[in-house]
Amino acid sequence: MFTAGLYAQDKKMSEIKVSQLPKGVSEWVSKNIPGGSITRAGKIEENGGLSYVAMVDIKGQNRAFVFDKEGKFIGKGDNVLKSSPPAKPAVKAQESKPTDKSSATDNPAPKK
Repeated sequence: MFTAGLYAQDKKMSEIKVSQLPKGVSEWVSKNIPGGSITRAGKIEENGGLSYVAMVDIKGQNRAFVFDKEGKFIGKGDNVLKSSPPAKPAVKAQESKPTDKSSATDNPAPKK
């Protein structure tokens, strides 16, 4: 989910170890999301600023939360992750299938 690279001008996001998150992040998650656990972490460098994203497993669903460089909660981060360009699915060439020209719909009966 987190990969190093530029997604927008002056915006770089990279995956980091959960242990590299500021201390306040895990404290906030423990206090505000009982039973939630941080499964992945990321660092966002944008326009000279630094923020962090924590992916939190909440009852089997991952949610993203954004924190500043001090570990203070900024907001939900699902929109941050969606700002990266989506992966394009592979395009598979279609095979042309022979058609049966003898069907009634292709060759209507002549009018009398």
